[in-house]
Amino acid sequence: MDIELTATMRSKSGKGAARTLRKQELVPAVLYGPKMETISLSVTASRLERLMRDMGEESKLLRLTIDEGEKSQTKQVLIREVQVHPFRKRFLHVDFYEVPLDHPIVVDVPLEMIGEAAGVKMGGTLNLIQRTVSVRCLPNAIPEKIQVDVSGLDVGSSIHVEDLVKLVSFELVDDPSLAVINVVAPGEAEPEAPAAEAEGEEETPEES
Repeated sequence: MDIELTATMRSKSGKGAARTLRKQELVPAVLYGPKMETISLSVTASRLERLMRDMGEESKLLRLTIDEGEKSQTKQVLIREVQVHPFRKRFLHVDFYEVPLDHPIVVDVPLEMIGEAAGVKMGGTLNLIQRTVSVRCLPNAIPEKIQVDVSGLDVGSSIHVEDLVKLVSFELVDDPSLAVINVVAPGEAEPEAPAAEAEGEEETPEES
């Protein structure tokens, strides 16, 4: 693993303490897992931003070093949730999950299209319907991506989750009939998702 992040233990909780941390360019965080009690942390906002940018949509195992003052400890974790302010685009809170390395977990893995679809040569439009698929695997075997050859796709054809099974050595947990890639005829378009209504500033839940 080459992905690392340092967090600091914190003793104060609640919305007031969280606001104080954000003014100091820190992000409130918690760490939890099946074999541990939840602990409250903070991480540097700029380092978290770089980490999220570098990771993209991939689910990667992360080495989290927890600074406890005179000592430190290291945990193998996944980022489970990141709360971001809808307008200011700053981090509000992050949840880390300690991963038992001997138990399979479910993570989202990006799809990457390779090749030129036959239908595109005939004027069709290639669509990546699902950017990621969910897989179950051991934490230290999380794939960076799944490459899908689209060269055989004609106009009106689709690739489904069940078509990906032969490409991977791990379990795919999405509905086998779910379409992930297709080629539509000229002039057709994928239906757009309804625009989300603007929300006010999120209230960060009381933290432990």
